[in-house]
Amino acid sequence: MDEDKKITKIVITKEDELTDIVSAILDSQNERIVLTFAEETDLLISPINLRVLLETADENEKLLVAQIIKNPTGQRNAVLANMSVIDTPQFPDEEVWEKEEENRMKRLSPPKKVAKKEEAKTEDLPKEDKSTDFQKRVNDAIEKNKQNRMLEKPGDELLITLDQDLPAGQEEEMKFVRLDEDPVAQEQVDLSKVDFEDKTKNPITGEKKPEVKKDVDFSKSLKSIFTSIGAFFKKIPIPNKLKKLAPIIAISLVALAILVGFIFFRTGVVAKVRIYVEAKEVEIEQNFEGDENIKEIDFEEFKIPVKTETVEKARSTNVTATGTAFKGEKATGVVNITYLCPGEEDGGLEIPSGTSLTSGGLSYTIDSAASVECNIPVEKSITAIEVGEEYNLAAGKMFAIQGYSTNQVFGLNSSALTGGSKEEYTVLSKADVDKAVEELKKLAIKEGEQELKDLTGNWKIIEDSITSKVIPDSVDTEVAIGAEAKTVNVSIKTESKASYFLNDGFDEGVAGLLTEKAKEENLFETEGDWDLELDEKIEKEISVVESNAEGITIKLIAKGTVKPKVDKERIIEELKGKNWEEGNEYIQSLSFSDKDALVDFIPEWFPEWLKSFPKRQGGIIIEVREVE
Repeated sequence: MDEDKKITKIVITKEDELTDIVSAILDSQNERIVLTFAEETDLLISPINLRVLLETADENEKLLVAQIIKNPTGQRNAVLANMSVIDTPQFPDEEVWEKEEENRMKRLSPPKKVAKKEEAKTEDLPKEDKSTDFQKRVNDAIEKNKQNRMLEKPGDELLITLDQDLPAGQEEEMKFVRLDEDPVAQEQVDLSKVDFEDKTKNPITGEKKPEVKKDVDFSKSLKSIFTSIGAFFKKIPIPNKLKKLAPIIAISLVALAILVGFIFFRTGVVAKVRIYVEAKEVEIEQNFEGDENIKEIDFEEFKIPVKTETVEKARSTNVTATGTAFKGEKATGVVNITYLCPGEEDGGLEIPSGTSLTSGGLSYTIDSAASVECNIPVEKSITAIEVGEEYNLAAGKMFAIQGYSTNQVFGLNSSALTGGSKEEYTVLSKADVDKAVEELKKLAIKEGEQELKDLTGNWKIIEDSITSKVIPDSVDTEVAIGAEAKTVNVSIKTESKASYFLNDGFDEGVAGLLTEKAKEENLFETEGDWDLELDEKIEKEISVVESNAEGITIKLIAKGTVKPKVDKERIIEELKGKNWEEGNEYIQSLSFSDKDALVDFIPEWFPEWLKSFPKRQGGIIIEVREVE
């Protein structure tokens, strides 16, 4: 099968069946289809087969053109089937497709037939025209028989002759005898007054005919056919010598008609069955016990082989120091410390070395311990706690002593504090190290986890079992935090762990669990044991429920769609030879979806009481469609 742009070409050989071509038309993705009959095939013998293909294309909104070369019979049958035909090896041109589009629209929406004018009713005709020549002849014969009966002996048989020239006793004589009535009364019947147009009354008695039941008796129908044919031949002016052959000819014609009908029924009729299938969702949830000592999955005890893998990664990087610090000299000087007391009898104070003194928000410490007596100033040297020029204070500044109120104890420098200076420089800060460690951690963990995911083979990683961390005491720097530096190398080590389960046969086992679940829930209530077909796309979610020294428990949640696996050949074998009612009951019993199956018989005009499912190969076409 070739495709050229938007045209699908279906090449048909003598081995192809009607069902194969119908399937090819249904599977075509293009709107235009060319049927190329490359060899002599039985499909071209009857226009019925071609009509089935054309109706299939029309139902699926596709344009169909038959390419039949050097086969006048096939071309004629295609034309009889109302199919567009070309006899050249090239593809149809655009004009052919446009014409086929018009034909398809006419087939789908045929013009309404104009109702014929009502024929003039018999009552509207003149009275003398109502009786036919046949009726007049019958009336004349009855009148002549009345005269003849006057000369005949009682008990003689009543004769009505249609033609006075016919000799008595011949087969052409017609007799109207009523055994349940008086023969004399028969003579008084005037057929000229009988309305032969009224089909509901007996033309002799005027009684209303009984209604015929709708049920058709095949044997009676055949008998009626033979009788009608015999009556037809009797009306034909055939020479007497040939009239004896009329029944034989009639029987031969009927036998021929039956034979032709039988052949047509065996080869020309088709039963098309469209079955709708609906996919339904099924879901399972199951826990598996992980076991490192087993080698295959146990779907009965729900045990599965597991293992744990560990990966270490080391990463390092150079960090630019951004911390700041100062170096220089601290300011020094002398202060006079005074202790104010109400009387000299009060004892003095002992101020320990390192006691803090503050002035104007700047802090200093006493270089040595001071013994201060009441109201007697003591001179002590002090040193600034930080380097910097801002600690160089002018003389006459008051200092507060740590632990004392300035109303009781205070200091006063009589001379300026001097010598303070500072210089800024860069050091490695803790923030610099923390930032570098975080970046290295992300890279190392990502590499470690990816390496764990790549270690699969017949094993599959459990995603939520992956854990990663920085190995304690693995962070290393070239210089200590706070030391003067410009660029510093920082390195770390990480550890990643993950658990795995054996994947060999796991997907097949999960598919089996889903299928069994669908059967248990009886998703498709249909007769017969039909296999279920699971969609290849199965959603699986695997997580660790519990992991400790005793073992690991894995939870599986799987979800998929399942539908019945429709065996076309099985359905065809069940339908072959069934009568129309039994076959339809069987088809409707196949509950593959909420939508009922459709059954069509081709040709549509075929009598309902003669319909049955053909036994021949290709006589039953099964089409399966999914309900969206």
